[in-house]
Amino acid sequence: MKDRLNVILKAAVEAYVDTGEPVSSKLILAREGLEVSSATVRNDLAELEREGYLEQPHTSAGRIPTEKGYRYYVDHLLQSTGLSVERAAILDEVVGDPTGNVDEFLKHALSRFSEITGYTAAAVISHSDEDRIIKVELVKTADNCLNLVAITRSGTVKNSFCRFYFLADDDEIEALSEMLNSFLGDVSFTRLTDEDFEELEAKLSALHSNWNFLAGVVKNMVNSIRNPKVFVSGQSNLLSHPEFYEVHKVQNVMRFLSHEEEIRNLLSVQGGEELSIAIGSEIAGMDFGDMGLIVRKYGSRSGFGAISLLGPKRMDYGANASQVEYFAKCIEQYLKDREGS
Repeated sequence: MKDRLNVILKAAVEAYVDTGEPVSSKLILAREGLEVSSATVRNDLAELEREGYLEQPHTSAGRIPTEKGYRYYVDHLLQSTGLSVERAAILDEVVGDPTGNVDEFLKHALSRFSEITGYTAAAVISHSDEDRIIKVELVKTADNCLNLVAITRSGTVKNSFCRFYFLADDDEIEALSEMLNSFLGDVSFTRLTDEDFEELEAKLSALHSNWNFLAGVVKNMVNSIRNPKVFVSGQSNLLSHPEFYEVHKVQNVMRFLSHEEEIRNLLSVQGGEELSIAIGSEIAGMDFGDMGLIVRKYGSRSGFGAISLLGPKRMDYGANASQVEYFAKCIEQYLKDREGS
């Protein structure tokens, strides 16, 4: 594409991102200070429309970018301005209080990230093969009630309450604790198999004739920990964008955001190891023609996943890509700090 068409397409995309209104030749001349006539700009806009980079929503209106236009802009014209010192300080503050377990921290951090950006934020975190349960605590809450608490190296804490229909004294509970810690302690739970839990059931039966049911409790607890976790925040932010004033458009997205498995699958397949931007039909397996998605994978020894922002196709990809990149690095550092603590 010749240089002037690049300038005009860039100006058209950025003007539409700023205003949400179709862009005229007069507006482009005012923004760019081009030393050409309005007729020349109109001709260039018409050429960009013929090539599929712009479209004219109404006969008398200006033009707006197509999906192809956004893609070309992101790939060839987008200039990363980096994150401002002020915005970096705000994001640093979000992750500056790493209290609680990993799930609580990520839920809070993602909520604040969504508030700051004004878009819907979604994250997935999975445990790596190196993560493991480092301790199992048994808390007797009543004569026949027990709380199993598992703590992983990455900081995840999982509780599982169970009730048994017999009395167990403190010595029996202590023996049970020693067995469960021996079975789970410092073992990569991603590698535990059904055969391992069958073996645990046999050992529990040998320890006490009524303990065998706990093998199923422990298995469910381990599966709950090792399944990827999904966090979503800021769904209502979509309603502030004109693209979603029509109910049927936002319903489709809201329905998607209510299904964790669909979010997990999308963020797992979208993009590679670096930051990626998907626009409209590029969003894998979804009919999101009016959406834009920015995804950044992240990881450490004990956890890996993805941070994303979902918004209208008419989003500021440069500014938001910088925020996603910085925020994902903060999450990575948080996970690494936990590993070293």
